[in-house]
This record gives sequence, structure tokens and C-alpha cells, in this order.
Amino acid sequence: MNKVEAMKQIKQEYPGLIIEDLRYLGTGFDSEAFLLNDAYVFKFPRHIRAAKNLYKEALVLREIKDQVPLKVPEICYVGKSEQPNQLKFIAQEKIEGVPLDAEILATLTDDRKEEMAKELAAFFKALHRIEWKTQVNNLEVNKNTKAAYEYEVIKEAAYPLLNESVKQEIDEVYDKLLKQEFHYNKCLIHNDFGASNVYYDPVSDKICGLIDFGDIALYDRDMEFVCLMYDYEEGFDQEFVGRILDYYGMDSKDIENKLAFTEFYNQLENVYLGKEFGMTDLFEDSVAEIKTGLKGFKENILLEDKTMYYL
Repeated sequence: MNKVEAMKQIKQEYPGLIIEDLRYLGTGFDSEAFLLNDAYVFKFPRHIRAAKNLYKEALVLREIKDQVPLKVPEICYVGKSEQPNQLKFIAQEKIEGVPLDAEILATLTDDRKEEMAKELAAFFKALHRIEWKTQVNNLEVNKNTKAAYEYEVIKEAAYPLLNESVKQEIDEVYDKLLKQEFHYNKCLIHNDFGASNVYYDPVSDKICGLIDFGDIALYDRDMEFVCLMYDYEEGFDQEFVGRILDYYGMDSKDIENKLAFTEFYNQLENVYLGKEFGMTDLFEDSVAEIKTGLKGFKENILLEDKTMYYL
């Protein structure tokens, strides 16, 4: 998607919209983003699943914006699709401020960090308490269905490149996963939360808002906190995460098992993600990593079946 094509799609849907400036912002797994008139962030999907995620994101954000204590993006424009439950693009109001990275967090006083942790915990509490009753395609995630899909992608893409012993290990992981009866607290979650999602204004010393709700889902609440624990490189050190968990009322020990299993499962998930999103380097590197066997297979599968902690 280049700037000319983006402008063409916007004009087709909104011919009266005056475009004074359109600036490319970047590309992610799902979407390419442009900033229009320094006021609206336009997101264009890179694949069908992303188009479905945009539809889901727009619908959910419109519903929750008055039910959470921190600002979430206002949906201002949508590009309608001929396909059901999909959008050609969405445009959100630009959230002011800068990402709350490690450098900024380090400048804050201990008292301010405490207040900020309390604010973020309050947001999660409010989000997780929302009783979602509207049927939205692709919003609710079933763990067994998710695992089955990842397994099929891995078998089709990676099995021709792997020896029999490694394939047998992978088969055993998914045999246990697909037989697992999962029990967890299902609620509405951001599903990909990290420091880069928090926009902060250093002048007013306030959180301006939260962004990137493309992966929002009805899913295991603990995924929210595993994401936080994985986000050290993006700025949330574990001391700050611990404060958020304390204010939320979550004992970190409750999710340590899921975090540990996620670390084991990542070697398979990266194979899946590399293939699913066309990231050739990630796919090839991940296949190479498991060529001699799955690291942690004995501890997570043979000695003790830990698949109940799958996210």
C-alpha cells in the first residue's frame, strides 16, 4: 500500500474529505498506517484476517469508549467492504503524546509510577468487567480451535523440512493440547498490551490514551498479564508490572505457569507466525531452531503435561 493508493481508497469512500497531508507511519503484522492531516490514523489491512480484525476493532472500540477510565481511540471513518465482517480501512483520531518507553518511565518519581500503575490497573479492571453480549465475528477465541489451526499450518509448512523424531514431538504436543479441557476466566482483553500502547504527555504528566486494539478478544484474562510480563524490552520493567498486578489484585504466581509454558511454546508459535504472516526470516530461523528437537519437551510434555497452561 503506497500513499497514492491509500489516498485513492479514502477518496472513494469519502469524496468530500479534504486531504491536506498524508504521511506514512509504518507497517505491522496486520496493517499499514498513514496519518491524515495530523489528526487521523488510517489503518489498511494487509490480509483478510486483518480486514476482519479492523471490523472487530471498530465495533468494540465504539462500544467500550465510555466504559473504561482511560481514553481509547475514537473511530472516525471506516472503509466499507463488500465482504461481510470486514473493512477496507478504519480511521481513528490521533492520540496525542509519546509511547511510555523505558527512558520516560525512568524519569518519573516513585509516587508517579505508583499512580500510573494504579491507573492502568483500573483500566484493566474496567475492561475485564465489561459484560459483552453482542455477537461479533472473530471476537471470541477458543483455545482448542486456535491450537488446531496452528498445528495444521505447522504441519503443512514445516513438516517437509523436519525429521521424523521432531515431527513426533510436535505431534505429541498437539495431541495433548487438543485433548485438553481448558478452564479459565474468559473476558474482554486488549490481548497485545505493552508500553508502546500507552501514550503519555511529558508536559502535563498524564496518560493521553491507549492504542492498538486490533487483537482485542474474548479470551483468557491471564493473557493480558503474560503480555505485560513479556514487554520488558518495550519499556515495562517487571517492578512496574508488579505494581500493576498488585493494584489489579492479581497474584503473579497465578500466571507464572502460563508464562513458563508460553516460553516453551514460542518455538512452535514462531514457526506458525512466520508462515501465517509471510515472514520468511522468522519462519526459516524458527524451523532451524527446532531441527534437533523441541527445547523443554521433556519438562513440559513428557515428565509433566503442562499443556493446560497454553495461551
